Amino acid sequence: RALLRARRRALGAEHPNTRSTMSHLAETLRSRGDLSGAWLLHSQVLDARRRVLGAEHPDTLTSMSYQAGTRWEEGDLAGVRELEQQVLESRRKVLGAEHPDTPASMGLLASMLWAEGDLAGARRLEEQELELRLRTRGREHPEVLISMGNLAISLRTEGDLAGAQQLQVSVLEIRRRVFGCEHPKTLTSMSDLSITLRAQGELSSAVRLQESLLEARRRVLGAEHEATLHSMNNLAVTLRVAGDLEGARRLQQQALETRRRCLGAERPDTLVAMGSLAVTLRKQGDLVGARQLQEQVLDIWRRVFGVEDRDTLHAMSNLSVTLRAQGDLPGARELEEQALEVRLRALGTEHPDTLASMRGLAKTL
Repeated sequence: RALLRARRRALGAEHPNTRSTMSHLAETLRSRGDLSGAWLLHSQVLDARRRVLGAEHPDTLTSMSYQAGTRWEEGDLAGVRELEQQVLESRRKVLGAEHPDTPASMGLLASMLWAEGDLAGARRLEEQELELRLRTRGREHPEVLISMGNLAISLRTEGDLAGAQQLQVSVLEIRRRVFGCEHPKTLTSMSDLSITLRAQGELSSAVRLQESLLEARRRVLGAEHEATLHSMNNLAVTLRVAGDLEGARRLQQQALETRRRCLGAERPDTLVAMGSLAVTLRKQGDLVGARQLQEQVLDIWRRVFGVEDRDTLHAMSNLSVTLRAQGDLPGARELEEQALEVRLRALGTEHPDTLASMRGLAKTL
């Protein structure tokens, strides 16, 4: 803020360095959750750059992309997609397909399509992005490895587990060789691969990999680091799938206690940990304990993040499953109908979350 004031005073409001500082400040505000402040600054920068530089200048397109990111975090998925498609088309025309900004736009647009539930559209863009990056960067470039990892997650989500595993094994091997076995990016690759192994039913391999990962993160990052706690939860989920419910519960309780102490009771990561533990309790037959946790989670999500927040809707669905298991069919039906109504309005009839709501309500009916 001080730098922006100084540059406005010394250089004027429309000097390129002033606009650049405004853009950086806007991104800082966005990272801190001040989306309205970020939107206002990005809009001012975008208007100025359109007026001074033209609609297709690279700096103008960068401002459009930043604005799209802000709208995405506000939940305006349709508006985001339209903006980022304009950016991508202009970058292809002005900069060419192989300019670094063009595949970057493809990756961002793919993420937006993925969030909207257009998994096939996202995967096609990620395949194009990866092809471009491989041609211009080479197989071991960090951006190529990120693209490979993103495509692998899309393949896994679509059910192509073998294709996902092949990509993730390649990324892990390269990162081990280039960065070393305990580099954060290598550990992230281990985590991604372990989740695919779990989805494939290779539970013993997934457990071994996740145990190694958890040990490495405890040693490198410490027991209370968010990545360590994330590894604890992933291992717990795998143990739960493998039938070791007591081992899963112990890990999840440790992770939850640490998050409550370090982050507070109402942080999203704490709420996710509570929800994951509740699922394990339900599978153990502790329906009362599961329900108590899930009601707390839903109450906080509603109060802090709103009724239409995606995680609020997930919390409603999770609680409805427990209510159904307890025989409280009217309570389950009420929650499922509320969640379905919001998802139909916000996401449309074909989004995976909408279809999940339909399936849940159908079971209760």
